[in-house]
This record gives sequence, C-alpha cells and structure tokens, in this order.
Amino acid sequence: MALCILVSVVYAAMITILLVFSIEPSKNKKKIRHEQKRFSVVVAARNEASTIEACITSLIHQDYPKDCYEVIVVDDHSTDGTLEKMGVMAGIKAVSLVKETGKKAALAEGITRAKFEYIAVTDADCVVGRQWLEALDYTLNLRRADLVTGPVRVAPCDQIISAFEAMDAAIMMKVTAFGSYSQSYFLANGANMAFSKKSYQDLGGYQNHQHYASGDDVFLFAEAARRGLAIAYAAQKEAMVTTRPQTGFQSLMNQRKRWATKTRAYAGRAIWLIQATVAATQLCLLCMVILGLFYPSAWKAALLLIVVKWTVDFVALWNATGWQQNRQAMKFFLHGQVIYLYMILYSAWHALFPGQYEWKGREVK
Repeated sequence: MALCILVSVVYAAMITILLVFSIEPSKNKKKIRHEQKRFSVVVAARNEASTIEACITSLIHQDYPKDCYEVIVVDDHSTDGTLEKMGVMAGIKAVSLVKETGKKAALAEGITRAKFEYIAVTDADCVVGRQWLEALDYTLNLRRADLVTGPVRVAPCDQIISAFEAMDAAIMMKVTAFGSYSQSYFLANGANMAFSKKSYQDLGGYQNHQHYASGDDVFLFAEAARRGLAIAYAAQKEAMVTTRPQTGFQSLMNQRKRWATKTRAYAGRAIWLIQATVAATQLCLLCMVILGLFYPSAWKAALLLIVVKWTVDFVALWNATGWQQNRQAMKFFLHGQVIYLYMILYSAWHALFPGQYEWKGREVK
C-alpha cells in the first residue's frame, strides 16, 4: 500500500509539473524584425495515394512569399499510384527514388535537391495550415534556433482507436514542449519540424542512424542536442499539423513497435525518468489488479492508483486536447485508459527488446 501511495504521489507531481511548465501558445505575438527565411519543404511518400493530394494542396497554398519556398515530394517506391498522382500536380518537384529505399533515403534525396537554406519536413499523410511556414519562420527567428519542431494532432478522432491516438498525441505534445522549454530533453515529430541545411550537413544527416528504419526525427534532434545546437518548439496554433489516425488496431500496434525502437535515441535523463515513472505506474496498477484476484486487500491499493491516475490524466488530457481542438476524443477517455495500460507495457517491452515489424508493406527493424 505504501508503494502505491508513493507511486501515486510521484506520478501526480510529474504530470502537474509538465502541465504547469509546458509551453502554451501566446495570443499576442512578440513583434520581431527579421528577414523571412527561405524553405525547401521536403515530403517522403510511400503508398499514400489516398492522402498525397490533400497534403500537397495544403503545402502549395501557404500564406508565405512564393519565391521563399519550394515543395519537394520524394516517392519511396510506392505501389499504389502515389507517384502518378504526384506527377500531375503543379507547383512541386516530384522525385522518385531509384536504388535506395526507406523514409530517410527519401528525405536525404529531397534535401540534396533543396535550393534553399532551411528545410521544413512533414509527412505525406498530413495536412498543414496556411500559416505553417510563417509559424516555423517566426520561431526560428524568435528563438534563434537551428532546429524547430511543432505540434501534431490526430483527426478525425470519433472512434475508440482514433480517440486514443488523439489523446496520446495531445499529451505527447505537452511532454515535447516541456522538454524544449526546460531544455532538459529534446523530442521531435517528423511530421512537423524544420532545420537549417547547414545544421543537417554538420550533423552528418541521417548517416549515423541509417540502419534504423525509423527515427528521422528524434535521432537527428538527439545528435543536435549533444552538439549544443539551439532547439526550439513552435507553440503557435498556426504551426499545428494534422495527421490521420491508423486504420486499425494492428496498424496501431505496428506503429507503436516502430516508435519504441527510437526510445534509445531520446536525449536527456529527464525523458527517461518520465518514461520510467509512467511505466512503473502502469506496472504497479496491473500488479495490484492481479494480486486483487487472490488477496482482496490489494484492491484498495489498485483503487487508489486508479483514482489518482485517472483524475490526473483526465485533467491533463482535457487541457491538452482543448488546445488542439480535439476534445471530442475525451468521450473515449475510459476506453483510452484501458488501451494505454496495455500499450505502455507493450512499448516498453519492444524498447528493451526491439525486433522486426511491418511498415507500409515492408519488413523493417
């Protein structure tokens, strides 16, 4: 019982700190004089025929000077007609990989062809707002940053699985923002980031972690943190990128297994402490529930953990989903808690013991 009380207090304190000290969007922008940066927007695409048109349309209609950005879309050997759809769309450079395969190879090819000094990256299943580039430009200049990442939301979120993803993404954005604000650790999301081409080249691009299929975001930012480059978080709502949810539970599992392989790249002891606290809380709760089947007194400890955790999580998620205008996902809060109990332990296992997984029709590791 004493252990459960300790775990509850530590977990509640951690979530409270993340909420209080995370970056919140400011309604009043600080006016800064600066010359607008020029961006090469690079998108890696594989089997995204159903989403690529919406993605490209959102990118070519930015409220940003047309002579200050270009859009480069690199096809990674798609088999569903993605390349053909790219080829008929005006306003982009459509490129196709010839020998290399994988997202990092596609991004590297696009960056090689980039003519501007800054690279902005999003995914082929995402849609950006009209002021996305302006928001990235603002943060790069305000923070004098070498690399910037920004918020990602999942929509629609009107089903159990998609609602879970939306809530999980919302709270992860809070965690990411807190790390950037406190400079204690650095996370990133490949669906929404920007960096100077010089920084990318100085870091060696993706070569140091090419053997990992995933991690084009966190590996790059981790190396940048180790070398002391300036990293910032674009907290404005205009910087928000919207991605679609996974198509089903198995697809979600493959995604989480893929993400788990990146865990070792996280830069900063604080993020390891956060992950360990979350995993320990879930493990303690599961153990108390199992023990309760044999020792009724264990249910008191389990109930304490459930009440504390679910209360803290509800407040945190209500805040996070509200900022992302995704509060409809909260209808499935209880379903999400059950899924999360399994998912966090599943992810922890695959972080410790990574293996192969299927992603976009390929067996990768």
